[in-house]
Amino acid sequence: MMPNLALGLAQVLSSSLVRYLSTMVWLLPAKTQPWRMFSTTRLLQDEVQDSGPQEQLTVNLVNHLGKKITVPVREGENMLQLVLKHNLNFPGFGICEGTLACSTCHLILEKDIFQKLSPISEDELDMLDLTCGVTATSRLACQLCMTKAMDKRTLWVPMETDTSGPK
Repeated sequence: MMPNLALGLAQVLSSSLVRYLSTMVWLLPAKTQPWRMFSTTRLLQDEVQDSGPQEQLTVNLVNHLGKKITVPVREGENMLQLVLKHNLNFPGFGICEGTLACSTCHLILEKDIFQKLSPISEDELDMLDLTCGVTATSRLACQLCMTKAMDKRTLWVPMETDTSGPK
C-alpha cells in the first residue's frame, strides 16, 4: 500500500508543480519570452537605439558649482542617461530616473539651441513649473536628446536645485 501512496502523491505533486511552473513563466524576463510583446517600462523621450557607428559629438555641461565638463556623446543619446553614464557628480540629478515625475534633471540651454529643438510637452512644462531657477530656455534632461545643433555647445545645471518636492 505504501508504494501506491507514494506513486499517487508523486503524480499529484508533479501535476500541481507543472501547473504552478506554467504560471510562473510570466516572471521570466521578456527577452526569454518571444510571445510577450508588451512592456511597462517607458523609454526616455526620443531615445534612439544603437544603430551602429555614429559621428562622435561633444557637449559641455556646466555643473552647479560653475565647473565646465566636456563629455563625448552620440546623436540621439538622452541627456539624463549621458550624465548617469559618465558618473557626473550633479547632486540629486534625475532622481526619478527619467520617468518625468520630478524636475531634478533641469538644464538651461542657449537660446539658439532651445529654438531648434522639438516643442516642449505639456507634461514637461508641468514639471518645470515646480522647479527652482526655471528660465525661458529650460528643459528637462530626461526629455532632451542630443542633436548635431548641440555639438560643442554648453548646457547649464542651475545653481539651485530643490529636490524636496512641492511645499
